[in-house]
Amino acid sequence: MIQVIFDHITGYGKVTKEDFIFSDPKGIALDTTYLTYLSEGWVEWQDYWYNLRSVRLRVEDYEPTKTVKKLSKQIQYSLHFVSEEVLTLLEPIYRKYTDKHSFKRDINLEDFKGFECLLYYYEEKLVGANIFKLYKDTTGRTLVSYQFLWDYENPKLSLGNVSQLFECRIAQFFRCNHVYLLGGYELASAYKADFKGFEWWTGKEWSEDKTLYLNLCKRDTYL
Repeated sequence: MIQVIFDHITGYGKVTKEDFIFSDPKGIALDTTYLTYLSEGWVEWQDYWYNLRSVRLRVEDYEPTKTVKKLSKQIQYSLHFVSEEVLTLLEPIYRKYTDKHSFKRDINLEDFKGFECLLYYYEEKLVGANIFKLYKDTTGRTLVSYQFLWDYENPKLSLGNVSQLFECRIAQFFRCNHVYLLGGYELASAYKADFKGFEWWTGKEWSEDKTLYLNLCKRDTYL
């Protein structure tokens, strides 16, 4: 069970010319039924769970394109726990990744310590990674993909698409039914609808409606 709490101190609102209230809702896990939480749109970050327009892939339905299969043969990968040593390796790639997309560096890589990751190598050089967490309870296991990183020095590798193949491969190895891809917001998340097995959380149910999802991503961008 999740206890939902609201923060009316950092939250704010308007009641004169318009009705608008923001109170930063978040959840506190009261038990360990993690797969139930994830299946109801909740995603964990640090001490709390947040309900998102979550995106996931059904592992059994995921199928990479022929191009991705071919590109994947150029990449070697290895599975690791995120340790201090691994964080040191990832820091310069993280800087290149955020610079490429003009992202704010508001996530501290240290927050991922203890997670698991796939390190990606091209011609024996570390070029990227994917940081994820495996959740398990009495009903099974699932994989949540938290952070993808790439130095973008060789765009032809299409490492983002190749990484998705490797994530699903690892999920199959651990007998996971789903790979969760965090939230689906803004046009930066439109690519997630391209994967077979795609579905997203409406707040009430999981949907395969790609048109609606893409329209919502577009709306987010131009709000």
